[in-house]
Amino acid sequence: MTRSKLPVATAITRGSGRVRLRNKRDVQLEDRCQRFVETAQTLFLERGFAGASVNEIVRRAGGSLATLYAEFGTKDELFEAVMNRRAAMMFTSIINSKTPAPDIASELLQLAKRIQTHMLSEDALALYRLAVHEGPKFPSVRNAVLVNGLAGFLRRLSDYFTILAESGRLEIDDPAVAAELFLTLVQGQLRTIAACGDSDRISQKQRNDHVKRAVEVFLRTYPPRVNKIARK
Repeated sequence: MTRSKLPVATAITRGSGRVRLRNKRDVQLEDRCQRFVETAQTLFLERGFAGASVNEIVRRAGGSLATLYAEFGTKDELFEAVMNRRAAMMFTSIINSKTPAPDIASELLQLAKRIQTHMLSEDALALYRLAVHEGPKFPSVRNAVLVNGLAGFLRRLSDYFTILAESGRLEIDDPAVAAELFLTLVQGQLRTIAACGDSDRISQKQRNDHVKRAVEVFLRTYPPRVNKIARK
């Protein structure tokens, strides 16, 4: 497991009830770790896992090789930290919509469009190509992509569907299975086409039609609770 988890803001409460915030050194270390991960992500996408060197990451990010190894241990663990960060940021940006949806179908359609937009972005496609090319050669890459990336995102998506089920908005008996189905429907063949360098053949209309069909199929499998009541 990664040694550094990119420390978040913390506070220590003493017996007197006073709170001591992190000191300057804690903040500097957190910032340094953040720069290591951001720089590593850029370099991994540029050169692949094998082609990215920790020396170059340190040169670009600043700091020292000793600090990088102290916080992350190995290049494998640094790649794992990159995948953790990507999964968390991806889900936050996808789920947190500032535009309220009028109904569950519209909400899922908005979600599907945001997943598709991310999935077909240059960074996401570069990471997909990296995983396919280097995953079979490097178990650490394969594990980071499948466990920290894909599985991490699916866990968060499953939590989202759990909320929809518990609130009675959708008939979902297994949120984890629902999350897998939703992601599979949204991905379809488009990511493979785009990853092969043929993005130009995917028109905006094809994108829109694809996510619309994906949501329609999903809602036939997991219908809104109101539809079930209306049929009685």
